[in-house]
Amino acid sequence: MGDFDAGKLLQSHGGYRQLKSFQVAQLVYDVTVRFCDRYIDKRSRTHDQMVQAARSGVQNIAEGSQASGTSKKTELKLTNVARASLEELRLDYQDFLRQRRLARWDRSDPRRAELVARRCKSADEVARWVVEVCRGGQGGQEPSGHGLSGPGGPHGQRSGHQATTAAGSTGSTGSTGSTGSTGSTGSTGSTGSTGSTGSTGSTGSTGSTGSTGSTGSTGSTGSTASTAPGSSYAEAAANAALTLIAVACSLLERQLTAQAEAFEREGGFTERLYRTRTRTQNRTRP
Repeated sequence: MGDFDAGKLLQSHGGYRQLKSFQVAQLVYDVTVRFCDRYIDKRSRTHDQMVQAARSGVQNIAEGSQASGTSKKTELKLTNVARASLEELRLDYQDFLRQRRLARWDRSDPRRAELVARRCKSADEVARWVVEVCRGGQGGQEPSGHGLSGPGGPHGQRSGHQATTAAGSTGSTGSTGSTGSTGSTGSTGSTGSTGSTGSTGSTGSTGSTGSTGSTGSTGSTGSTASTAPGSSYAEAAANAALTLIAVACSLLERQLTAQAEAFEREGGFTERLYRTRTRTQNRTRP
């Protein structure tokens, strides 16, 4: 991208790495790859679609910038494709939050403004910011299995539901307590935690009352899993990505407006080709 020179057939083009839209879109791509590896099953189509949508945003900005030397129409078209790809990605992140009953930060949420003001240059910086948010503003290294680095998601970090299931399974050990001689006391297995004391009852012969141990399923109290650390990291990471996507889309919309105005003012390659040819012919006529 450069200043227009009416005397030149091929205008300055390329230089997309200096575009803020490209830089932010590339950051969105890097963050999305980490996010999907952590929170989306790699065998899921959603994983591939989110990564490809993020990649499309970056690649089309670059391709449009490179093509602008010979086709303003192509530049406009590809820039708009980049904008549309990021909109698709935005919907995927919103779906992720909605389907897991996680909060989507409002546009006026101060955390969004804080992330934008941070001007992160890499996915590592975004990951550190996510950790700070989840720790209530405290800095430090990102804990393993959380945020946007280290093993997690389908291959490491437990989701809220998985954590609930795991917690519930410990409650099932209360069934050993239900084997106590007095089946009536087996009802205490509902607390799950007291089930550990039930091990003394394992000497009881009347294990038939063990059915009461099934009350260990009170692990369903894990419905509060949305407050679990894993869920808060997923929520913050998804909202961080949405914030960066909003910045990239805003920059691309301004870029599209500028490209359209330049096309109206300067014309396209075909018009420049005609003007250049006419000018050359006029100079060579006797």
